[in-house]
Amino acid sequence: MGSTLIGMVYCTWQERSFHLAVMQQQKWNSMVTLVHTAALCKHNFGCMRKLKNAAFGGCISSPMMEENSDNIFNFLRNRRIPEEEITLMKQQKIDREVILLMDDADLAKYLPSYGDRIALIHFCRRQTPSAKRKLGLFEKLKEKMKLRKEANGDEQEPQTSNKKASCKAKSCKRNIEIGWIHNENGVIKQVRARQGGGTRKLQINTEARHDDILKEGKALFFQNGNSTKGQESDFEFEVWDFKQNPLPIDVSVGMIYNTVKLPILRFYIATRPILSLTEESSDEPDQAGDISDSDSTKVDDCSQSENLSELEETVPDVFFISDEDVSLHSSEDHHAGMQFNVSSDPEITFGPQQPTEEDFLSDTVIHDPCDSPQNVPNDLQNRNLTIHYSHSFNDMIEAFSDHEIVTQSLTVKRILPNNSEEAGSGPGVLRDVYSNFWSDFYEHCTIGTSVKVPFLRHDFSSDKWKAVGRVLLKGFKDCKYIPIKIAQPLFEEILFGVVYTDLKATFLKFVSCQERDVLNQALNDFSSVDMDELLDIMNTYECRRMVTASSLPGIIDEIAHKELIQKPMFVIDCWREVTKDLISLSCEEIQQLYKDLKPTPKKVTGLLKFPSEMSENQTEVANHLKRYIREIDEDKLCRFLRFCTGSDLVVTEAIQVEFTIQTDFTRRPIGHTCGMVLELSDSYDNFPQFRAEFNCVLESNIWVMDIV
Repeated sequence: MGSTLIGMVYCTWQERSFHLAVMQQQKWNSMVTLVHTAALCKHNFGCMRKLKNAAFGGCISSPMMEENSDNIFNFLRNRRIPEEEITLMKQQKIDREVILLMDDADLAKYLPSYGDRIALIHFCRRQTPSAKRKLGLFEKLKEKMKLRKEANGDEQEPQTSNKKASCKAKSCKRNIEIGWIHNENGVIKQVRARQGGGTRKLQINTEARHDDILKEGKALFFQNGNSTKGQESDFEFEVWDFKQNPLPIDVSVGMIYNTVKLPILRFYIATRPILSLTEESSDEPDQAGDISDSDSTKVDDCSQSENLSELEETVPDVFFISDEDVSLHSSEDHHAGMQFNVSSDPEITFGPQQPTEEDFLSDTVIHDPCDSPQNVPNDLQNRNLTIHYSHSFNDMIEAFSDHEIVTQSLTVKRILPNNSEEAGSGPGVLRDVYSNFWSDFYEHCTIGTSVKVPFLRHDFSSDKWKAVGRVLLKGFKDCKYIPIKIAQPLFEEILFGVVYTDLKATFLKFVSCQERDVLNQALNDFSSVDMDELLDIMNTYECRRMVTASSLPGIIDEIAHKELIQKPMFVIDCWREVTKDLISLSCEEIQQLYKDLKPTPKKVTGLLKFPSEMSENQTEVANHLKRYIREIDEDKLCRFLRFCTGSDLVVTEAIQVEFTIQTDFTRRPIGHTCGMVLELSDSYDNFPQFRAEFNCVLESNIWVMDIV
């Protein structure tokens, strides 16, 4: 009985275990099937979703893209853009997204006008973007939580919204600078602060345009309609941008900020006097008298400003100064006793003058700090300089070792290599002497490539460096000549004791071309630069820091300051001692002077003045000359200027071109440096012949000035 019961219990337990195992296996199979089915459904759902997006997304996005493109092209048509340019943009598939990715240079290929490009970029940025894609559950939840949090914040902290509103209002305004540029008698000059001008800073709405800026400028410089130059009604007004180009009327401040990405924009209020025929005819004809130049041509009796511009060429020296008028006397006999009255100008002062407490010199005037004597002599003390061609550099340093030479009038005679005296003389020879001196100085006393810096020599004492400083000062006073290859930060350190120019950009012009390429590559993409070359350059300039992508810009700034300022500091101190209080230029005037003096093919071509009537051969030779100037390199362009004017910089406003009859044997270009005249033959058969003969002249080592 007991065994039977035990057997039944055992069978029952075994049968139950079997059933449990079967049920567990079935349950497991069901779960696997369910998971597989869910995965299959999920896959099918994803495919269906992709198919849906592909089917409907393209159908929706294509019309929207076409609509955006049509809006852009309609906008361009409203701005009167030629249909050919719009068709070209359609062919190149340039739509809103592409325009926002293009820079100003690429967009200029399709829209030449600067105002059209700014307006188009601003229009594309205002267009509403395409519809957002459906957010997932998690993104929707985040949006709801964000909205709820903002709603609670508005109820609990009402002051926060006021702060946000004020911040938004502030973001609608940007800081700008406004200056005043005045055009008088053809001379364009920025008005200094002491004359009622200067640079003013203010906040203005980003939607402000031409008229708004002009209104602010008039309120600043013409308070109550008056200024130091005259009344507001006496001038014509323009608004110039930071490049000193006229500002388009329909371009706003915000558009320019978004385009050029400058930290602060500068605008200029440009003024010029309104001249009428009655004012010109009312001038007294006896005011100027009969004035003749070296060619015995008379000067028309026009306004005082026109007479002044003519006298700058015919009357070389200015001696006597009074409070009411300025009397100009020539050193030539036929100019003796001639006087010309000039109305006082607060910006320009001629000659030495006794300084008073109420009369100060302008920032741009070179003056003598020493008190002038009561009786100013009619003639400055003349000094004759004899310069040898083969030793001109040393002769100049020896002559300018005398500190009194800067107050004397110079007459230069040069000794040719054959030991004979050069026949030519005059201002052209003086300009050529200064140009030749600085060319030798670049070769023997400086280091650097495009930009040069003086380096210390054991045979150059402080007296010699001061003599070089006097050459710099005298050249600027006599010919407005400044050696522009010398680094601009060095001149700023001399005049102001501080550097305003970007040292990094100047240093990249100071190093060699190969080093410049490596440094630019390292600054743009540090990971792609050859580290061996970069470290070799850093070792050349004695770098003592670890070079990384983040530290490289600061290291280059430090090296630039050491090479451009610290090393030549002894030379800077010597030149500062010589030029102290004798050259007064602002930083902007130095930058403009560097820009104006640097010769370019466009500038030199613009200087050429041809006869009003030319024959067919003369017209062909004139075209040969323009083509030749456009083709030559920078070094030969400087030689061309020096051949025509005596200076390798742009120190004149015109080069007169004259045509002469010459035989094939005597045919050659002739330059008159004093009068800045170029004589050419009109018998050239073709351009290569013209180019070969002009190259032969410019590549000559010595130009003999044998025309008195």
